[in-house]
Amino acid sequence: MYHYKVLLIGESGGGKTYSFRNMDRDTTLFINIENKPLPFKKDFKYTLFPNTPQDVLNFLQQGSQNKEIKQIVVDSFSAFVDMLLLQARATKTGYEIWSYYNEQIGKFNDYIKKVQKEVFVTAHYEILTDEVGGMKKKRAKVKGKEWESLIEKDYTLVVYSESKVEFGDKKAKHFFTIQADGINSAKCPPDIFGSEVNTIENDSNLILQKIREFIK
Repeated sequence: MYHYKVLLIGESGGGKTYSFRNMDRDTTLFINIENKPLPFKKDFKYTLFPNTPQDVLNFLQQGSQNKEIKQIVVDSFSAFVDMLLLQARATKTGYEIWSYYNEQIGKFNDYIKKVQKEVFVTAHYEILTDEVGGMKKKRAKVKGKEWESLIEKDYTLVVYSESKVEFGDKKAKHFFTIQADGINSAKCPPDIFGSEVNTIENDSNLILQKIREFIK
């Protein structure tokens, strides 16, 4: 049985963490690398706060083995790589800093892929310029060049959390973009939501339920 991995990309305050508000509080492991309070009431029963990159990998392994946990959230990849770079600079020198940094990102991705449960990973984006055509493109943010534009390849779904203010509204409405628009790197198997659907409600639990319906 396949277990889908979802990369949820967006800017700070763009509704990424808020999208987990409807996930089951008793069966979700929430790995809070950001070490921030949640933007909704009631914490998850299984909430862990890693202090090191190795803690993150250990928590993923624990979550994979715990039968009470049905899905895992990692919030966020961006905080993980920041933590990783700090560790690399504190323990390595010269070229070894980036060698270790890139190696550990690959290790993180391997851990995510091997978890036999659905995993959601949040990330910030950066805007890159294509060197050939000069086009702008959004990609998961990562320091250095080795993993630039490559983080998304290890995920089955790549979803962009976005917002807009409609005419007459006072607050921005959050939504997910699930198909590429020429700039972003979004992707979603067309049969999960339908080939004509480009945007959906800002709700990661909806994605989770649709995935499970699809793979039955």
